[in-house]
Amino acid sequence: MTDNPYPHLFSPIELAGRRLRNRVCLPATVTNYARLNQITERWKHFLIERARGGAAMLVTEVIAVDPNAIAQPAIVTGFDDANMADLADTAKRVHAEGAWLIGQLWHPGKQQLWGPTRSPMGVSDQPDALSWTVPHVMSADEISAVAQAYIDTAARLAECGFAGVELHGAHGYLIQQFMSPWSNWRDDRYGGSMEKRLTFTREIAAGIRERCGDGFILGIKMAGTEGVEGGIEPDEAGRITAILAGDRIFDYFSYGQGNFSPSLEMHVPDMYFRPGHFIDIHKAMREAADGVPVMALGRIGEPDLAEMVVAEGYGDLVGMTRAQITDAAFALKATEGRAEEIRPCVFDNFSWGEVYQGKPVAEYHNPHLGEEGEADWKPAPADKPGRIVVVGAGVGGLEAAWIAAARGHAVTVFGANDEVGGGLRLEAQLPGRGDVAKVFDHQRRMAERHGVVFRLGETATAADIRALSPDSVVLATGAEPRWPETLKVEPGDEARVISARSAVAHELPAHAGRSLAVLFDQDHGPFTYGVADKLAEMFERVVLITPRPNIAQRVNHCSAVGVYRRLYAAGVEILPAMEPVSLTAGRLICRNVYAGHDRVFEAVDLLVYATPRSARDVLSAELDGLQVHRVGDCQSPRDLLAAIHGGHAIGNLV
Repeated sequence: MTDNPYPHLFSPIELAGRRLRNRVCLPATVTNYARLNQITERWKHFLIERARGGAAMLVTEVIAVDPNAIAQPAIVTGFDDANMADLADTAKRVHAEGAWLIGQLWHPGKQQLWGPTRSPMGVSDQPDALSWTVPHVMSADEISAVAQAYIDTAARLAECGFAGVELHGAHGYLIQQFMSPWSNWRDDRYGGSMEKRLTFTREIAAGIRERCGDGFILGIKMAGTEGVEGGIEPDEAGRITAILAGDRIFDYFSYGQGNFSPSLEMHVPDMYFRPGHFIDIHKAMREAADGVPVMALGRIGEPDLAEMVVAEGYGDLVGMTRAQITDAAFALKATEGRAEEIRPCVFDNFSWGEVYQGKPVAEYHNPHLGEEGEADWKPAPADKPGRIVVVGAGVGGLEAAWIAAARGHAVTVFGANDEVGGGLRLEAQLPGRGDVAKVFDHQRRMAERHGVVFRLGETATAADIRALSPDSVVLATGAEPRWPETLKVEPGDEARVISARSAVAHELPAHAGRSLAVLFDQDHGPFTYGVADKLAEMFERVVLITPRPNIAQRVNHCSAVGVYRRLYAAGVEILPAMEPVSLTAGRLICRNVYAGHDRVFEAVDLLVYATPRSARDVLSAELDGLQVHRVGDCQSPRDLLAAIHGGHAIGNLV
């Protein structure tokens, strides 16, 4: 145990008379681990493991306060008796680990994320910015009934032993809809002036305080900025904060950004945003809060930054969701001086994208997410240590290698390139995507810590492998780009056509000009749009074509907003429903896949293709008699989740 390297982050603080052991908090995040609106063991373990991992205060995912708030079967209900026993059990077990559990009270209002048959309840008849659904406008009596539902649900959670509740008044949900002049067009006691727009929130808060007492933590998450004209912006948020702080009812303030307009991109700022992108707003809110603690959050993923947030007065508490999804033991490792062991979060929003699609949350760099024993998980020792050869130093091979070595095996890794990382290393060279390098850098650190021998710059042969007398061989040799199947190229024009991987590796034809590049997108993943960004820096004109009716289908919604924003800002022409047909002397003909109409581009300097890949497995047939496992793209070309989770599983199997 070393001296605390982050003294401000790991100093105690008091909320409502309850002592928090440090400033690390888990903000609410939907996991979709519930089933039929009922709590599951995995739902519980997601919270319990982060308490075991050292966080001081954990906010549950959204808890529906009213039957009309049930957006889908994975939303937990708090307005009836159905979940009370499991809520009580979760609170007891979280508190036993030294953390406090806060329930987030939620009503989506007009939003229709997953429940198209639910009747949306609106403050005004403004259409939902995401679905364009027009809600039922609540009467004053209906508003009072929903406010009472918040109060009753808070009382239920108090009965279950929760330390407190947080009102979800951010991201365009019901409470924010009341607060914001952008969405509240009412002219009764609940709308008009700022004071009236806060009536709903203040009635709920006063009722909870009266029912649950002074020792019950009451927080609110609200907008620091909505990012829309006429909405809540930082100055307005400061004025709202000052009014609510003056009531002396709330014990902490937390701030989210954006709503369900295109500003939703701000809700989970990805790697294209600065680290701690919104902490200046939170610092201003801290001044407005008049001593009420403020939680800073948004793309905070490293202990050094979290320490600075507290030390320099940006926030009293630090909310880190995605960092603790990636590593449940973030706080424990940081306070014990083991920060290098923290699995890095690269803020590509993959996990958020899974939830947005209604799937259980998953994280490619954390195969044990939501499992019992997740926090500070370590591989179990092998029954019989042996010799393992891994061919391929991409993320799948690296994961298998370090896990196997940590279990006691002697592991040798062959890598054809001089550096580890494989295809992900290429992606790290693209504009704005450098943070993905943290994944393979971490894997290599863990591999070296456990004695993995690297033979880089060597293309392994079957003889090389057999010479090491391995007990098992792991093939992680990746995949090859596939030539576009619809494209015919006249002799002499082949050099104008290269794969997206080659474009990143600077393998551009020597004769290529810099006037017009066409990117054929049959991939729809982040790598391809990073290539588009790169081409936009290099060429006067870039055209992106895809056979699908839109782009970015394999990018989570929030980050896809950023993809469109960057491409349009750079002047990239996006042409959906098109595929390349022929290239002759720089003349490219593309065809509409639905109508058959042609579009001709003259003087094309470069055609770059991002297409489905073919597995690169050339060694299996030469390794008869050896136990061989394939990992990642070598088995079946897929994505980062499949590569890392597959490598993790094999590392635990061999």
